[in-house]
Amino acid sequence: MEKEQVEILPGIGLGKLKFGMTRDEVQKILGKPNHQEVTHYGEDESDQSDAWEYHPLRLDLSFEEAEDWRLVIISVSSEDYTFKGSSLIGLDIDELMEELDLHGISDLEIEDMSSEDNPEQKLISSDLLGLNFWLHKDILEEIQWGPQFIDDETIKWPE
Repeated sequence: MEKEQVEILPGIGLGKLKFGMTRDEVQKILGKPNHQEVTHYGEDESDQSDAWEYHPLRLDLSFEEAEDWRLVIISVSSEDYTFKGSSLIGLDIDELMEELDLHGISDLEIEDMSSEDNPEQKLISSDLLGLNFWLHKDILEEIQWGPQFIDDETIKWPE
């Protein structure tokens, strides 16, 4: 992935990848994913998600049927990806909070998401930016984000 494609753009995408792109458009940029899986996430038959994994890039993408199979979620887990010029993956919780504070992100919520399968897992989220920071043992392992919303039902697709 080229350097301009590594900057996390809340509400917009990741470099040349923009929320709202079709699977074909994404494939023209990144090629075929290493792994692909369609799953149901709700009660309705149209509640399907197509998850793509690009292992070497440590990049996951999700397309939803309810949004005409357009790109709705991006997840990254490599130090190569940056947010406002800073690499965040691998930071401990205090360093992460300090970095986010430097960028004026103050609407953060911290939730304990620990389970039997994932002990010592936390989620720090910013609803305003649509950013989720997943930590394991207080170390940032994954950043996940999606498009902005006009209201609870309507996505504001980037231009």
